[in-house]
Amino acid sequence: MSDPVNEELTPVEESAFPFLQQAVVLDQARAAMAAVTEALARNAELWLGLANEVTVRGTQLPLETVDFVNRTTTFAAKAASMFQRSIEEDVLDKLIALNLNMSEAILSKDKA
Repeated sequence: MSDPVNEELTPVEESAFPFLQQAVVLDQARAAMAAVTEALARNAELWLGLANEVTVRGTQLPLETVDFVNRTTTFAAKAASMFQRSIEEDVLDKLIALNLNMSEAILSKDKA
């Protein structure tokens, strides 16, 4: 029986994991709002990195995917800057859901 704690992630799982991890961090940060600023900045950086990768691979991806990533990156960046003024609970909920959905989408592509 394999040890799930020491099991290595596949490349696809490695791609999906940061989005899952960031969703958890955002959710946990609700209790410590000071940490939300940092979590939102890292989240924006994560999406910006994905947007940069999509730009490089743009012709290999459906236009709908490119558009989604670009719109979500913009949303994540605006959410990070907006937090300094104040952030509403539904914005965190949306960011968490987007990260969980991206993680699931990455993992489901590996199974297809």
